[in-house]
Amino acid sequence: MKKLLLTTFGLAVGLGAFSQTIVGTTPSNKNVILEELTGKTCTYCPDGHKRAQALKDANPGRVVVLNIHTGGYAAGNPNYRTTWGDYVGGLFSVTGYPTGAINRADYGSGVMHSRGDWATNAANVIGQLSPVNVGGTATIDLDTRMLTVDVEAYYTAAGPGSSNKMNVIIMQNNIAGPQTGGTSFYPAQILPNGDYNHNHMVRHTLTPDAGDNIANISATALYTDQMTYSIPTQINNIPVNMADLEVAVYVSEGTSTGAVISGNYAPITFVTTTPIGVSNGAAAMDASLGAVCGTSVGATMLITNMGNTALTTATIEYTVNSGTPGTYQHTFATALQTGHYEAVTIPSIPGLTAGGVSSNVDLSVTLLNGATNPNTNTSNGNAVSTAATKQAGSTTVTLELSTDRYGAETTWELVDETAGSTVMSGGPYTNAAANGVQVIPPVSGTIVSGNCYKFIIKDSYGDGINGSFGAGTFSLKAGSTVLSSGGTFTNEDGAKFVFDLTVGIDELNTENGVSISPNPTTDISTISFELTKASSVKMQVINSVGSVVVNNSAQKMSAGSQKVVFDGSELPTGIYFVNLTIGEKVITKKVSLTK
Repeated sequence: MKKLLLTTFGLAVGLGAFSQTIVGTTPSNKNVILEELTGKTCTYCPDGHKRAQALKDANPGRVVVLNIHTGGYAAGNPNYRTTWGDYVGGLFSVTGYPTGAINRADYGSGVMHSRGDWATNAANVIGQLSPVNVGGTATIDLDTRMLTVDVEAYYTAAGPGSSNKMNVIIMQNNIAGPQTGGTSFYPAQILPNGDYNHNHMVRHTLTPDAGDNIANISATALYTDQMTYSIPTQINNIPVNMADLEVAVYVSEGTSTGAVISGNYAPITFVTTTPIGVSNGAAAMDASLGAVCGTSVGATMLITNMGNTALTTATIEYTVNSGTPGTYQHTFATALQTGHYEAVTIPSIPGLTAGGVSSNVDLSVTLLNGATNPNTNTSNGNAVSTAATKQAGSTTVTLELSTDRYGAETTWELVDETAGSTVMSGGPYTNAAANGVQVIPPVSGTIVSGNCYKFIIKDSYGDGINGSFGAGTFSLKAGSTVLSSGGTFTNEDGAKFVFDLTVGIDELNTENGVSISPNPTTDISTISFELTKASSVKMQVINSVGSVVVNNSAQKMSAGSQKVVFDGSELPTGIYFVNLTIGEKVITKKVSLTK
């Protein structure tokens, strides 16, 4: 870091030698600086993130959010901690996480307050007149990765105490990683791959921990300073995306725990001498749980403009398994300026093979603003597979689940991706005794032949349901066919499958000679079958969208030849599935009803 001292001019010469260019001289109210203490394994911290963002959104230009990972909930990898963050975390008494300081003011119960108090405390600050106007501007040179920050503090009245401190903090948005409680308390931040999207995360400070000293705080005094910082490619093995950086500047009272007076964001301008260019991260394929429905896939490519000309269009070429290339041209709704990025989505890349087959998708940016891209911007070898077909003789699916001790961390759902609906879901559950297992009553639903389904089970803590706190398990079945099972995972597990309703093996080997006639039928058909022993028999009729239209009571039948009647006289034309439940076995027949 390089600092150029342009500060500490007395009242008599301060404004004569330098005039402010960033801030004004008219008195203004204070802005809010929220120093939010958080951690990636803190269950309720995502609710703090949500409330902090809501506070910022509700007060445009008046709230600066610093997301500080510190304390026991920030331990381990990935390491989001900073030396400055741990310094701030140790300044005041902390009784629980998340917690936060609003301008480090004591509202009667200490400086650190729970998230429910932030909005009220912030409203108090926003209504107060500030003795100092604080601002900054920042420039990032994309060619050298050099950040330059110019800061100003103009005193419209005498500042508090004998001296003040200038603080300059660097944050980063869009850091993907783990976060306990994200699904429950801030689901909007959950990314397609299940990671949590962290924002306003403190990464570095350009000033000493307690801030840079401002000696002259008399009315009309002007403090200016310029700081430089060579931006690394990684901090604690976490990539630094220059386009995601934020810079906060604020002035505090002169003591090490001094109250914050006011502050602001320093807007960032990107510069480069490089001609028009683009960079991209690896493409994100639309393949949650490792598979997609159908024979095409969507892809999202992150495009960053690293050139000195705004981008209006970009053409992306794609190939599947080295086949014939296809192209997709994207027009930016707003021209993509230097240093900025946008997630460009290709809605459909055809050519995948159905039935659980894996494919490789290669992407490259070939044209920029209609001209050949001078750079090599590729994202090759993106592996994607289609959902495997699961065959079963029953449209009724049942989840059998046992949680570990921490049932409150477990949630699950079965989603019909073809219909865009949730078939069934459950959790969170209550916690069990120490290292115990809690058996959850089975849950059943109906699925439709030909549709694609996604079953996903999640553990908010990230240690699955069969770790060190009880041997939990799950099994999703259609009849005797297991569609998804397990228990040992981290954040989530499950399966994606295309359901194919077929007659089960029980029809062939146990209950012999099942037939339906006539089929197709205009109204009534007879289902004939042989029972090898006396059994309970129940008939259920399901239409093509999975709704039960007939549900007869079970009746006891003796061994030998038996018949049940399908009566479609009051049903509309269509395809129906007749489920015969014989004892504990299910046999399904498809009936075509025409009128």
